[in-house]
Amino acid sequence: MKQTSSELDARSVMQASRRASRFDPQDTILARRSGQELIDRLALLEIVPENILDLGCGTGIEAAMLSHRYPKAHVIGLDICPVCFQQEKFTPWAPLVGDAAALPLSMGTFDLVFANLVVPWCEPVTLFHEIARVLRPGGAIVISTLGPDTLKELRAAWETVDEHPHVHPFADMHNLGDALLQAGFLEPVVDVDVLSFTYRKLAGLIDDLRALGATNAMTHRRRTLTGRFRWQAFRDAYPLLEGDQGRLRASFEVVYAVGWARDSSDRRQAGVRVDLPQ
Repeated sequence: MKQTSSELDARSVMQASRRASRFDPQDTILARRSGQELIDRLALLEIVPENILDLGCGTGIEAAMLSHRYPKAHVIGLDICPVCFQQEKFTPWAPLVGDAAALPLSMGTFDLVFANLVVPWCEPVTLFHEIARVLRPGGAIVISTLGPDTLKELRAAWETVDEHPHVHPFADMHNLGDALLQAGFLEPVVDVDVLSFTYRKLAGLIDDLRALGATNAMTHRRRTLTGRFRWQAFRDAYPLLEGDQGRLRASFEVVYAVGWARDSSDRRQAGVRVDLPQ
């Protein structure tokens, strides 16, 4: 994970990253699904990158996939949490510890920047300006992030218990496209997919969020321990699916975007194309 926005506590984000490293990354179904979707979309870009940056690479699952897809490319996987790189094999990609808000990389280095579920932990405009800086003219950025309907069931349940924030305020796809334009990217294409996962117990959802590094890191969150009565009130308020043996649902709004770094010879008009879900 990366430099947080002002609404997030940087130390808490780092702690969440360390906690996530204790889980098997293959079990983080959401991250693996969105990562595979980004990999699949690369076929539409018709580029053959020489240098690739996997931003927020974690243990490097997608970095290895990028190396396999582009065997002649030099792939760097960057993450702010050094523990992600412990006991990992880095062939055929190279690890680098760094902060997305101040990338330790030279201007115009990469042909492709791959960012899977990184944006929620950053200030988007700052992040996209840094990415634009390290991209070569005409280079591409591919992104997956989370939209405002993510964890709407969990948010609603907590709102019946207290007034403290429990779910991060994720940016919608229109704001994401605007942020890409502000950073100088041309004709960003943005679309959204809504995924639902069901769980037998609330503990299963909590474990999945911990494995994803997506526990509450809001600056204004409640800092005291969740007492037994507050936790029980939250559990009672979480909606169960009817006719499905009491299972509960968690929704994730996954937003995808592609943008192109400005080329001095490119005269296309800047604008955002939004593809709505079918």
